[in-house]
Amino acid sequence: MTSLKQYEPPGYVRWDDEAYKGDAYPCFGWACDVAEVEVDLDTFEVTVVDFWSAADVGKAIHPVMCKGQIEGGSLQAIGWALSEEIVWQGGKIRNPRMTNYIIPTSLDAPPFHVDLVEAPFPFGPGGGAKGIGEMPMDGGAPAIAAAVEHATGIAAWALPLTPERLFEAARGAAGGGERA
Repeated sequence: MTSLKQYEPPGYVRWDDEAYKGDAYPCFGWACDVAEVEVDLDTFEVTVVDFWSAADVGKAIHPVMCKGQIEGGSLQAIGWALSEEIVWQGGKIRNPRMTNYIIPTSLDAPPFHVDLVEAPFPFGPGGGAKGIGEMPMDGGAPAIAAAVEHATGIAAWALPLTPERLFEAARGAAGGGERA
């Protein structure tokens, strides 16, 4: 016995794939992220020591996988906030390798506390699922930047919040500016 199913959007969704016009996104998920950080005031190194995420996932078809997706995306957001930066020089990427483009590893992962908020979308697949793939990246880095500002008084205006960037912002604070 074989069964084949395919998602069909509800009839009220008007989308013209050829003209690429219409309401392509009839449903949105929401999330809230909170980070607890420690900032070494001698070296300006930032460590995320705890991370919370509450995400509206619609219906969690597979809760363990859903939480894992949020944890992985949140770890990626930590990298965006603290270490990942493409360095350009003369029109070329100066750091194109894993040895000099620093991403977080499992050793950099704080404890993650994930709360799946289930508010099923009536027309979502699997009984009301919503997308969760990209959402963890949206709030994680701003949560970390806000925590760093709360800890140091230095407002982030660029990411990543490297020790060098925070040091320069702290030095500039003496002259009236406090932006990293």
